[in-house]
This record gives sequence, structure tokens and C-alpha cells, in this order.
Amino acid sequence: MPDLDLAPAALEQARTGVAAEARRLPAMIDQVVAPRGGLGDLTSAGAMLGALDQVVRALDAELGAAGSCLDGLDRALDAALTAVRSGDGNAATALTAA
Repeated sequence: MPDLDLAPAALEQARTGVAAEARRLPAMIDQVVAPRGGLGDLTSAGAMLGALDQVVRALDAELGAAGSCLDGLDRALDAALTAVRSGDGNAATALTAA
């Protein structure tokens, strides 16, 4: 792809943003709490709490998976950035007067 222009600063900015989100997303589960009270004397309170626990567990798994995907993207962007910088260094070396 000769017409592709990869600016190292833009790649680094994207990588930094992705890395921050990769850590933030899984931690969001800490803000989700299934209520332990407040359902009064409902006969279905136990079933409702069980269902809410299942939702929280599913959400935890999904947020963890999203964080893992973003972590993989972070690593891919880092590898691309390293390759671009290495290519820039090799090109500069080749252009240096002997």
C-alpha cells in the first residue's frame, strides 16, 4: 500500500487512547451492583436477585472481553508504531552520506 501514510504521532495518540480504554472498560463492573435489599416482601425477590446476579456476571464477562480486544489492538498499534519507526530509521540510515 504505497499510498498509505502512517504518522507515528497519530499512531501513538491512538495507541494511548486505546490502552486507556482497555484498562477502563473491565473496571466499569466495579460500578455495577445488584441490590441486596429494597425489594420488600416480594415473593419473587430471590428470583429477581438471582437474575440480577446473572446480568452482572454476564456484563463482567463482556466488559472483560472488550478490554481484552482493546488490549490486543493496543499491542497491534504498538507493533505498527515500532515498524514505522524502524522503517523511518532504516530509511534515514540509507540516506546518510557515507
